[in-house]
Amino acid sequence: MSYKFIKLTAIAIATVASTLSASSVLAQEKLRIALDTNPVHVRNKGVEIFVEELKKRTGNRFAIEVYPSGQLFRDRDVPRALRQDAVEMAVPGTWQLDSAEPNAALQSLPMFYGVKGDVVYKVMDGKLGDFLNKKFEERMRVKILGKWMDLGMQHTYTINKEIKDYPDMKGMKLRYAGGTANAQRINTLGGTALLVPWPDVPLAMSQGVMDGLVTTYESSFSSKLMDSGMKFAFEDYNQFNQYVPMMRANFFNKQPKEVQQAILEAWDIAATAERKNATEAQLKAKEVLVKAGLKVVVPTEEQLLAARRLLMKIQPELVKNIKMDQDVVAEALKNLKEAGVKF
Repeated sequence: MSYKFIKLTAIAIATVASTLSASSVLAQEKLRIALDTNPVHVRNKGVEIFVEELKKRTGNRFAIEVYPSGQLFRDRDVPRALRQDAVEMAVPGTWQLDSAEPNAALQSLPMFYGVKGDVVYKVMDGKLGDFLNKKFEERMRVKILGKWMDLGMQHTYTINKEIKDYPDMKGMKLRYAGGTANAQRINTLGGTALLVPWPDVPLAMSQGVMDGLVTTYESSFSSKLMDSGMKFAFEDYNQFNQYVPMMRANFFNKQPKEVQQAILEAWDIAATAERKNATEAQLKAKEVLVKAGLKVVVPTEEQLLAARRLLMKIQPELVKNIKMDQDVVAEALKNLKEAGVKF
């Protein structure tokens, strides 16, 4: 066998292998995931775990592309993008979804005010969560992949005036992230709700535009809000923020059963890990902030109950204005009462 023949044969084999490899790449189904937080955010880290677990189970079936920092779509634009087949998957915050699905505002309603995270899990991971997920799937034409990921519990943080009890909140300009229920909660408790984009918060704080804000320990830490004047925290359990994993229904439904199962299994592992990491991040952030001088006031259960009862007076009108489904609200209230929440 001549050297020339061997060389030509090797070239031919390499060409075929290259062609097969290219065909394999071309055969991969694109799976684009849109996130509007940065790569080091706890949500993004959780999605990274999902991607790794999915690859373990499906090999090279999908060409997975994660777009962080709003490069593809912001959370508020995700519902439309999913409907228009412009993206395959996203994990938006519930507070960004009520324009597309009013029931997404559920956890911002007064009945969830002052409710601790473990109770939220008990309620939202049970019948109520399944009930709400079905609403999302029907109205938004998506598949909810399983348990929601966490951002964490929001509290009230202030700059110059310490809140020791609810009357101290009177007249304070408090920033909120958006949402009718969030604004009304602040106003009803005596404050003045102020809508300020997150990137503008540090400057607004340092210039006295706002007296405080509703956010989380981790967000306060990562954005260095103490450098802008934040001194006090009123740990009032405003709202437990979570992210909803949604995939285009037509994308999920066309997958073979074993692939669908692989997606659900990968998500469950990722969401479980992300929840643990999110909890640890909040605890660590609080510890660091307290060491740096943040003074924390924890209201009593009696104070929280009194505030919740006051806020419940505005809930019927809120539900009507947001156009939420009465059956969802009724189911939530029933589940909260069964979990031991007082009203």
